[in-house]
Amino acid sequence: MSIQSEVRNQILIVRPLDRLTKVNTREFEEFLLNALDEGFRNVIFDFSQLSLMSSEGLLTILNLIKEIRSKGGEVVSVGFKPKVRPLFAVSGMFALLEESEDLPAAINHLQLRDTAFTNGEGPG
Repeated sequence: MSIQSEVRNQILIVRPLDRLTKVNTREFEEFLLNALDEGFRNVIFDFSQLSLMSSEGLLTILNLIKEIRSKGGEVVSVGFKPKVRPLFAVSGMFALLEESEDLPAAINHLQLRDTAFTNGEGPG
């Protein structure tokens, strides 16, 4: 599996390429867990290059969302292709994973969230 990634304003943007299936979910999970160990807390899943996702891929995404949030981070998604969106919709993942219309909107959302927390306006 190929994974593209970049960092913008301390936000990790991750693009799984082509497929996220049982064969390569472990590699994707290890990549994200290593990034969390390096201190990244806010992550954007950019699915614009993903053509297929299995139920194992979906479960991996769910587990990564839980791990990121357990460390005080947040996750936003962008770029769902027509073959991938229904899996997220049917599984109820959109109740757990916020979707932004594009990458700049996702970055802005996470930056506003961090500003709110810095100013003491965050939840809790």
